[in-house]
Amino acid sequence: MLKKLAIFLMVPVFSLSMIFNQSAHAESYIGGSIGVAFSSDADNIKLTSGADTGTVTDLDTDSSFAYGFKVGHYFKSIPWFGVEFNFSQSDPDVSKQNATATGTIGVFTLAATFQGSIDVDHANTYGFLAMFRATEEQAKGMFNIQPYLGLGLGINQVSLGTARVFTAAGVETGSENLGSDTSVGFLLSAGLNYDITDNIKVYSEFKYTDIDFEATTAGVKYALESDGTALMFGASYHF
Repeated sequence: MLKKLAIFLMVPVFSLSMIFNQSAHAESYIGGSIGVAFSSDADNIKLTSGADTGTVTDLDTDSSFAYGFKVGHYFKSIPWFGVEFNFSQSDPDVSKQNATATGTIGVFTLAATFQGSIDVDHANTYGFLAMFRATEEQAKGMFNIQPYLGLGLGINQVSLGTARVFTAAGVETGSENLGSDTSVGFLLSAGLNYDITDNIKVYSEFKYTDIDFEATTAGVKYALESDGTALMFGASYHF
């Protein structure tokens, strides 16, 4: 769904850029931002040990503080198109909440409702994007607001700390360190620049990436899927 939306959003930006004949100049930039990574579902949670398998119902991650930086370049011959590398980090823990497990795999030994929590050390995304934007001349007609869209790949590095299991009464029955994993997923970045000076812009942007996690600890393979979404605010220097 979001991949189709990203392609749909890219079409008008590309079309606008082709319609207008713009003066061309190369432009590089560097920026930094802070914001919030929104709560999301950790779903399709599966546990495997040999021939035994188990599942856990979806868990909700917490919203968390996020920060990041980016560097990029727009080309002289096609000023509406560029490339960008960006980095972001958050730590969306899973607070204690009710869940249901089936099977007796690892620490998840209850085939009934229990309580569980997961500490997340960090969730990093290293993004490589193709960038599409309104040009400077087009932005002047939009009160110096410059929309942009980035599509590409994110290398997601997730480090999970300790998962804990509690009875419905809140008594801890087991814990396990879930380890870390690196996966590649789709990355979307959509935002707005606003000129402060000829070289300095402030921006707000929405970021989305899909995350797969898989790691083996004490002979048990843990796997889950999640969507990472964040709203970031920052400033960039253009030269």
